[in-house]
Amino acid sequence: MRTRRLPLFATLAVALVAVGLVSSLNRPTNPSLLAGGLNVGSYTESTALFCTGLSGNVSAGASSLEGHVVFLNTTDVSRSLAVQVVNDLGQRTNATLRVGAHATTLVSPITLLKAHSYAVEAQVSGGGVVAQEVNKSGRAVVPCTSSGVTNWYGAGFDTVVGSSGVLSIYNPTATPAVFNVATYTSAGYAAPAPFQGLSVAAHSQLEVNLGTQVVNLTNVGVHVTVLRGSLAIVGVQQSGGVDSFITGATSPSKVAWFPLVTTVNGALAEIRVANPGATAADVTVHVRLAKYDIAPQSVTIPPYSSGDVVITPNSAIPASGYAAIKLTSNEPVVTSLASGTGAGVSLWTPQDPSANFLVSDFSGHGFNDATLTNTSTRSITVRLTTLGATSVSSSTTLAAGSTRSILSLFSGVRNLNHMTLLVKASAPHLLVTTSLPSSPVGVTVVSVLDGG
Repeated sequence: MRTRRLPLFATLAVALVAVGLVSSLNRPTNPSLLAGGLNVGSYTESTALFCTGLSGNVSAGASSLEGHVVFLNTTDVSRSLAVQVVNDLGQRTNATLRVGAHATTLVSPITLLKAHSYAVEAQVSGGGVVAQEVNKSGRAVVPCTSSGVTNWYGAGFDTVVGSSGVLSIYNPTATPAVFNVATYTSAGYAAPAPFQGLSVAAHSQLEVNLGTQVVNLTNVGVHVTVLRGSLAIVGVQQSGGVDSFITGATSPSKVAWFPLVTTVNGALAEIRVANPGATAADVTVHVRLAKYDIAPQSVTIPPYSSGDVVITPNSAIPASGYAAIKLTSNEPVVTSLASGTGAGVSLWTPQDPSANFLVSDFSGHGFNDATLTNTSTRSITVRLTTLGATSVSSSTTLAAGSTRSILSLFSGVRNLNHMTLLVKASAPHLLVTTSLPSSPVGVTVVSVLDGG
């Protein structure tokens, strides 16, 4: 099973100092891809957060991937943030901010530096602060991370005319990092020479535009291998007029869950799969849709290649709201959900089961739906707590293998607009999945903060 960002509840003692000591001769193990800082013990002096993926424009005009970083303080005491903004031109600037108890503060990189792309690094005085990047429309969001990784996989990028797939890369360490990029498409494996031996200086940011070497293709899988150091990486997809960020994964997996896949009329939805291995992958997609019995959908992905399973429109799958999907494969694969319309699709990386999640309305749009999924064969207890100056808690039992809407399970929560919710399970078999309001319904699925 793939791993993701560092758990929100893991102790991140003096994280910036730790990453600063990474040596080119001592490669780190691959951490998970989770945001950090929530509920870190009071004895922790500082935690670190790294954000990359936002864009700007050094000339006239604007980028749809301009935006800001939202820092949320989940504790009942104020926190100090030492923030550094860097850009792809090698420029940087620093600021010191405070974020009050149960409050948020924003950092907009383009107001501090002019550039094509940015990264934001923050050292937080203590724990309990999380961060998320939001583009200017509020339609593309991604959690910030607390550590770099040494392997990164993404699936589903498009480089056809009208689309672009980009890797936004930030080096959070005090030494230069070196990395290679390989791709998997319907034409097979490629390791373009310009994508080998790339380097990024300490505490610096750059972008790798896949379309410069992988021209006019759909469903491009990517593997970033870090040869020296570690990197924070976000996939940036622009498809027509639709923008999305993907968190990626640190390893392929034989199983993945997609609890919110739209099947409504007028929508497009497909599971995109990249096979980075030397053996063909037999992939089966199990579709659960209310009131219907759907036959499993199957596809074989050749070695070092990519393929997909179309969910919507599909004559075997009725148009009937959200489907809950479980993907299984005999070989480890990398997956994403591509959903949208003929005008463009949004990409989303499936998350891994965990025991804790944080749901917050970072985009300001609220949510169309938010679901809880029990991925195990036994029931689990789930406790939901609203965070703020006052909090309310409620518990429920979630049946084995079931997916339920948060609003249907907890009568005390009437909507998820401008709210922050902590969701804790009795075992690490929970998924929390959210979608933003959209037309058609359900085409914008976004990641929540995973607490490990």
